[in-house]
Amino acid sequence: MKKILFIGLLFVLAGTGAWSQEVSDSVRIHYRRGFRGVDPDYRNNRSGLERFIRTLRGEQEADRLERVVIRSWASPDGVTRYNELLANRRADSLKAYLVRHAQIPGELVSVRGEGIGWGVLRQLVAASAMPDKDEVLHILDNTPVWIRDSRGKIVDGRKKQLMDLCGGRPYNYMMEHIFPEVRSSLSATCYRKAGPSAGTVPADTASTDTAPAEKQAAEPSGLRDTAAMTPAGPEPGIPAETSPATPPEASGKLREVLARNLVIKTNLLYDAVLMPSLEAEYRFNDRWTINLEGEIAWWKKKNKNRYYQLATISPEVRRWFGQRNGNPWHGHYVGLFGGFSWFDLENKGDGYQGEAEMAGISYGYMFPIVRRLSLEAGLGLGYLHSKYEEYEPVPHMGGTHYVYLQTKRVDYFGPLKLKLALVWHLRDINKKKGGAQ
Repeated sequence: MKKILFIGLLFVLAGTGAWSQEVSDSVRIHYRRGFRGVDPDYRNNRSGLERFIRTLRGEQEADRLERVVIRSWASPDGVTRYNELLANRRADSLKAYLVRHAQIPGELVSVRGEGIGWGVLRQLVAASAMPDKDEVLHILDNTPVWIRDSRGKIVDGRKKQLMDLCGGRPYNYMMEHIFPEVRSSLSATCYRKAGPSAGTVPADTASTDTAPAEKQAAEPSGLRDTAAMTPAGPEPGIPAETSPATPPEASGKLREVLARNLVIKTNLLYDAVLMPSLEAEYRFNDRWTINLEGEIAWWKKKNKNRYYQLATISPEVRRWFGQRNGNPWHGHYVGLFGGFSWFDLENKGDGYQGEAEMAGISYGYMFPIVRRLSLEAGLGLGYLHSKYEEYEPVPHMGGTHYVYLQTKRVDYFGPLKLKLALVWHLRDINKKKGGAQ
């Protein structure tokens, strides 16, 4: 039955495409719940990927590969907005995997994240023998994804009705038996036939499509890694004479440049509130540097409805002045920064899950404390915009379900950064050239 559904999905994909090339092969990849990366060891992914990559290579070597199309879905469990993002990222992940392992041009691969696979779910439910199937199909066919009142507030929806149906028994069944099938990507290879006519394949490429079964069986099992799949010798497209090993003296100079111009930092204030931080700052001019910082706190106690999950990445360009004793790393600076954050915050009550963007200006001062260590104090002011979903934890069937309440937006102007960072210099900046003078 799963094979019939898979073939039906393939025909839907082929019928909705904007091109008319013949489909030569397809594969369906499954994902672990909440994960976007391709895992060859999950379910039957490895055998499907292995066969599909052989097809891609054959079509590419025969100069017949026209297009690879990837469509990806997520299951209904979880926050809708993040399921949509997850579907997009799964498609991107599969694209990167195929490009790397099959060694095909990335521009031949197009991706499409389909969000929650309601249509796939409907087909799987219809073909199953699950309890209360008719009631589930009725909800899938007749209930909108969201139901709003006269003021536009969401008061009901398809997912909520599925969760409430028969005490949650059908929904729990789908979570265990059907949702794993929905979390998938479908990829089809389309190619343009070579030769003087549409039905003719040149003799020198016919072996690509008509390889005997015994030859296919001789292929090694399991996907080879990138190194094993890359021919020995120089990188493709680079003449052998232009790719020698880096001379030791050049390598030494590169290390010296990095040691002199790169520092590693951690913000002690963020570390103290259990949000570990890491920064790297590179000096590309006596007065100019670029700084990249990241913080992440990914703690949770699901059984107690406590979530402290926050991740931020922020690049910054700085102009330095007033350096002490001619030392380029010690003195004042002003900077221009931007940033992006993801968060999920809850403490035994309503939770808030969303994203935020920020931009602003900063001021700071760095001074030495001991050899190779300095302290940096700074403050950042700017504008922050956030869009987030408010949810409520509701006990259900011995566990907890998270019910969507509303979407909110916040626009804020004020302090965005507070810094007391420990700075580690890769090189002893107090050491003078040529020894003591």
